[in-house]
Amino acid sequence: MKYIKKIILENFQSHRYTEIELDEYLNVIVGPSDHGKTAIIRGLKWALFNEPSGDYFIREGENECSVTVIFNDGTKIKRYRSKTKNAYYLYDNEGEELIFEGFGTKVPEEIIDRTSMRKIMLDSNQSNSINIGEQLDGPFLLSEKNATRANAIGRLVGVHIIDDALKDTLKDIRNLNIKRRNHEEILENLEKSLTEYDYLDDLMGKIERLKNIKNHIYNSQQKLMKLDQLSKALNTINEEVLLLKEYLNKLGNINRITDIEKELTNNINNFYYIYNRNNRLKKINYDIGYNENLLISLKNIDRMKEMVNVVSVSLSRATKLNKIKKDYKRVNDSILKNRRVMESLKEINQVEKNIAFIEKHYLKITKLIDLKNRLDNTNKSLSIGKIYTEKLSEIDSVLDMRNSLELKNKHLKKLIDYNKKYDTIIIGKSEIEKRILQIDKEIDIQLKQYKVILAKLKVCPLCFSNIDELRIDEIINNYR
Repeated sequence: MKYIKKIILENFQSHRYTEIELDEYLNVIVGPSDHGKTAIIRGLKWALFNEPSGDYFIREGENECSVTVIFNDGTKIKRYRSKTKNAYYLYDNEGEELIFEGFGTKVPEEIIDRTSMRKIMLDSNQSNSINIGEQLDGPFLLSEKNATRANAIGRLVGVHIIDDALKDTLKDIRNLNIKRRNHEEILENLEKSLTEYDYLDDLMGKIERLKNIKNHIYNSQQKLMKLDQLSKALNTINEEVLLLKEYLNKLGNINRITDIEKELTNNINNFYYIYNRNNRLKKINYDIGYNENLLISLKNIDRMKEMVNVVSVSLSRATKLNKIKKDYKRVNDSILKNRRVMESLKEINQVEKNIAFIEKHYLKITKLIDLKNRLDNTNKSLSIGKIYTEKLSEIDSVLDMRNSLELKNKHLKKLIDYNKKYDTIIIGKSEIEKRILQIDKEIDIQLKQYKVILAKLKVCPLCFSNIDELRIDEIINNYR
């Protein structure tokens, strides 16, 4: 036996992600109100029967939703909906995927064949899914009207076929009788109307004669217009002939002008050739003069090379002499400095004795100064100790005050923390209230649109029965 093994809802109404394992036989979903029980049934119907339509059931804040139904034989279907895409996905036992789009309000036949889930037709306008029951649904057929039950039972034995055939036959007979009567009335009215137009035969003969006369007049007018156009064209041609004769007389010496033009063109080309040659000759003469001056200036080039070598040798010697002079000066400075040092170090032995004496007495003075500082510090510590001893006579009262201050400080910190938390709660509350007002506005807008849709459809979105304005208001008020 084939049955549904698992249902997976993703971003469908209140379900972000929910997996439900089903039993082989009977499954009942129970729980508190507003916890998504009806959404599960609605998602299952949406996946199996493509009802309801639209995308209003996508979870708030999300852009897409899907419901996946897995059967015990490995068959899996996935119903997917986003703002831009509406599709069915079918997976077989081996995981191969088929995608269905553009199926409208019906379920693709491949999906129905693989799932074997069909709605039962109770009558020509009403159907029921006997495998899925919603909250407050009555027993099958017992809660329906007598006519609906009779039609459903008749469909079980095939009587509805005969009823439909009889209805269609009677309807066709009525329509044919009405059409026959209408045609008879039209034929009678036409025969009466035709008697008023018996004189039209004579008029037809006159009209034929008038048409012939009209055609003759039209042909004559066309010939006249054509002759007029030809006459105008002839006059224009004659005028152009006269004008051309004048031009031909004026252009009698055209051959002489052509010869003169060719001669001028040859003279101009010769002028440009001679002009370019003259410019080239001037440039060559200029280059010759420049090169002659350059040769004159370079006559003594060998003498210049010898002078450059002599100058280079002299410069090298001058550099070496300058370096030797600097070294000589530095040595003399060192000699003078060492002589001054020798003069100052003549009495070095007496200086060493004086240094030893000074160091001996310096150590004694340092010890005396250290002892004096220690005595001063001791006296200062004793005076400070006396002061603290006098002040510490009231240490108990000070401790009590300290404990009291610490306790009050703790209370103050708690109060500050509570005040911060209170401010945070107040801010959060105001934001939540704003969000609630915004959500209420959005709900009112969506409910208005929903009411308009229900008014157009006039069908209950849950039971798919016909509804009126009063029932639409009750549905909208239940959501509020």
